[in-house]
Amino acid sequence: MKKTISTEKLQSLRKGTEGFLLVDVLTKEEFAKDHIPGARNVPLDTVGFAQSVADKAAGSKTRKVVLYGSGGANDASSKAARLLVDDGFTNVIEYEGGLASWNESKRARLSMRTKPV
Repeated sequence: MKKTISTEKLQSLRKGTEGFLLVDVLTKEEFAKDHIPGARNVPLDTVGFAQSVADKAAGSKTRKVVLYGSGGANDASSKAARLLVDDGFTNVIEYEGGLASWNESKRARLSMRTKPV
């Protein structure tokens, strides 16, 4: 069963004390242009993708791993999640909407702060 997380839940998770690994599966070039703060970049096309994620998770396949890509119907995070689950990871979550949703929520939060009272 596919597990997903919303923007609000991801924001809450990032503010909490529960340890998790946030993985951006986009290319190094895309990651350099924009990413969610605190994310680690493991491009989906990395040879040994699952092992690279395990290395960043301190070798643990039970640690919570939240994956994201650019967003959209054919998002790379879905393929990445399948690869990790097939490799034995037990707590894999896809961030719904990916970087596009994150940036949209960021714009919404900023516009709320700048509206005149």
